[in-house]
Amino acid sequence: MLSILRRNAGSWAIKIILSFIALTFIWWGVGTYSEQGRNVAATVGGEAITTNELAEAVAGLEKSYREVYGPAFTPEMAKALNLKKQAMDSLVQRKILLAEAGKMGLSATDEEVQREIAAIPAFQQDGQFREERYRSVLSYNRVGIAEFEASKRVEITLKKVEGLLAAGALVPETEARELFRVASRKIRLLVVTADPGKAKADAPAEGEILAKYEQAKERFRTPARVKLAVAAFTPDRFGREVQPSEAEIKAFHETNSDLFRTEEQRLVSRIVLPFGKKDRDAVRKKAEEILARASKGKADFDAQAKAHARGKGGEAWLSRKDAGEALSGPLFQASVDTVVGPVELPGSFVLARVNRIRFPEALPLSQVRDRIVEQIRREKGKDLAVVKAYEAQPKAASAKSVKATAAAFGVPVVETGWVGAEGAPGVPAALVQDALLLPSGEVAPVKTVGDAHYLFQVTAKEDSRVPPLSEVRDKVVAEVAREKKAAAARAALQQLLASSNTAAELEANAKKAGLSSSLTGWFAPLSEPVPEALAGAGDLRKDLSTLSAKAPVPRKVYQGREGIPLAVAFSGEQLPSDAEWAEKKAGLLKGLAEQKKNATIEAFLSDRRKSAKVEIHPEALK
Repeated sequence: MLSILRRNAGSWAIKIILSFIALTFIWWGVGTYSEQGRNVAATVGGEAITTNELAEAVAGLEKSYREVYGPAFTPEMAKALNLKKQAMDSLVQRKILLAEAGKMGLSATDEEVQREIAAIPAFQQDGQFREERYRSVLSYNRVGIAEFEASKRVEITLKKVEGLLAAGALVPETEARELFRVASRKIRLLVVTADPGKAKADAPAEGEILAKYEQAKERFRTPARVKLAVAAFTPDRFGREVQPSEAEIKAFHETNSDLFRTEEQRLVSRIVLPFGKKDRDAVRKKAEEILARASKGKADFDAQAKAHARGKGGEAWLSRKDAGEALSGPLFQASVDTVVGPVELPGSFVLARVNRIRFPEALPLSQVRDRIVEQIRREKGKDLAVVKAYEAQPKAASAKSVKATAAAFGVPVVETGWVGAEGAPGVPAALVQDALLLPSGEVAPVKTVGDAHYLFQVTAKEDSRVPPLSEVRDKVVAEVAREKKAAAARAALQQLLASSNTAAELEANAKKAGLSSSLTGWFAPLSEPVPEALAGAGDLRKDLSTLSAKAPVPRKVYQGREGIPLAVAFSGEQLPSDAEWAEKKAGLLKGLAEQKKNATIEAFLSDRRKSAKVEIHPEALK
């Protein structure tokens, strides 16, 4: 089933390339083997999709994504991908296609199932199907033979339905060649720029300055700001003088023994198989073949390691950290004398054998005494920081001085300059945001941020305000001047375009006007990035395909990078040769046929969904 999903990624909404195991096993467990679940998630033409089927399909999708993305597959990504909806859509489509297969009398024979399985590379050795390897791979993935063969039977049936539905998805060669010509056509443009900084414009008039200020004065608004006196009551400050007793140290060690244990370690032998960009799949296949031979016993593993390993070899005790994120998961779930892998690491596949396990052990007090003392100081420091901060606050409020009160508690005070809601080094934003709500001179309640408890006082305050024109006049004048120069530059380009009908005329007119011009390199407007000279002119892309020798000059000024306006003109084109078409024809025809096939199947599914009475229970997708 997943092979169909993969080939039809556009219509099936599954956008990743899946490995063989993920492709094969996503549908394992659905259908016949889940019907025992009676909770219904959806019905398709009266036929139920159970909650078990949905859960298994979601789990299969998640496994597939994890195998592709590894650690990059986060809960946030899973949420964004909406795996439940993907799985439900696939199950609905599967039911529709299987129902259509029943109407057509399509099914898979035993011979077809056997032939399909025998052709799978994962079950082959030296190019030949091996029964032992077949059973080994299925056992490793915890899949029964009957379940797997049933899933392949469904997959073959679905392929037959798909093939019949898309039998007419052919693209005429003439149509394909025209599409190739349009997509491969390259053009070159003349680009004329007018730098606003060099444009001539009248000095801003008083009326223009006043109008700009009135229009944009909110942009000149200054945010509220405060000056503060801040004292931070922290665990470090109050814990440093704590001297725990021997009884406390011993009691802490006994009651928190789980904090002071050795790490679990595994004595591991490894076979490392490096790969490059071109041979990744071949090396993975080789690793799977070695796995089957190396799993029989330690002597067999060592023999395979001697024959194939490159890089790190021999035995080594590894913690989870030593093994790394990708390898530690399977490695620390495995029992003794078990081989895991192949695990993909950057640039290599690894097979790892667990030879011995060293379980965590409690560390004696003598080895962790210093850590315990620091931990007790930290914990007591936390308590003291809270007590002292709340003891100091009413005293500071009564004295109307954080500085004097904090000094009595041995806590230094930071006196800030003007700070806004974003905070400043040593002054959390949450604290400043509270301070902005207080009047000048007031001592605030204790503010806790993390383990620190802040006592602070507003020593000065300025409310948000719109400054008068006199304070921002220079900024307003500069803004008006920039706008006038930009308008003058655009007007100069517009005048050139009005008097130019070809690239040559535009270039000559630009030279007379003292404007810069240049030619781009050749580029395909439909399939390649625009040249650097056109970067930033986002609205230009949609106009490029209309430029030709018959319509060379668009009467439009575009906004380029850094606000510099530009004009363009068609200067020439290069069309693909017959040799290029001959080289690309087969691949293009195949790709276009695949697109048409996908569109045909998608249209069929869309039509059948309307008539099949698909009912999805909303709770199932939550």
